[in-house]
Amino acid sequence: MTIEQELKKHHIRTARLCEEIAKELNMTYNDLINLLLAAQLHDIGKLKVPEKILLKPGKLTEKEMEIMKKHTVWGYEKIKEMKMDDTVADAVLHHHERYDGKGYPEGLKGNDIPYFARVIAIADAYDAMINDRVYKKALSIEKALKELKSNAGTQFDPELISLFVDKINK
Repeated sequence: MTIEQELKKHHIRTARLCEEIAKELNMTYNDLINLLLAAQLHDIGKLKVPEKILLKPGKLTEKEMEIMKKHTVWGYEKIKEMKMDDTVADAVLHHHERYDGKGYPEGLKGNDIPYFARVIAIADAYDAMINDRVYKKALSIEKALKELKSNAGTQFDPELISLFVDKINK
C-alpha cells in the first residue's frame, strides 16, 4: 500500500470519528461540513514529508521530527491556496497543539486551540492508536480509550475526551 493510500484511509476513518463527535455536539450543518473537510485534509501536508521519514519503522531523529512537524504548516498553506474556510485551514494547522500548550506549531493552550483542531486531535490520535503503523502495533480499543483518558487535560480537551469516550463505549 502506498503512503497516499494509507493517508486516505486514515483521513476517512478520522473524519468518521469526527462525525460521531459532531453528532454529540449538535453542530450546525456548516460546522459539520467544515469539520469533516478539515478531518479529511488534516495530514495533507504529509505529502511533502519524505517517505523515508513517514515510513521509518523506528523512532525519528530530532531533525526528522522537525521535518515531520512542518506538515501542519504545509497543510495549512495548501488549504489557504484552495481558498477554503479559515476554520478548515486553522484546524489543519493546529491539530497537533496540546491542551497544556506543549504542542506544535504555535504552542497554543486550552481554548486558544481552535475547536475543530481539538476534535480532530482526539479522532486522529484514537485512529492512530487502534491501527497498525510502521513504527508500532495497534492497541486494543480499551487500551486506546485508557490512553486518551489519561491524557485529558494535558494533550486533549478534557470535555471532548469525556464525550468521545462515552460515545465509543456506547
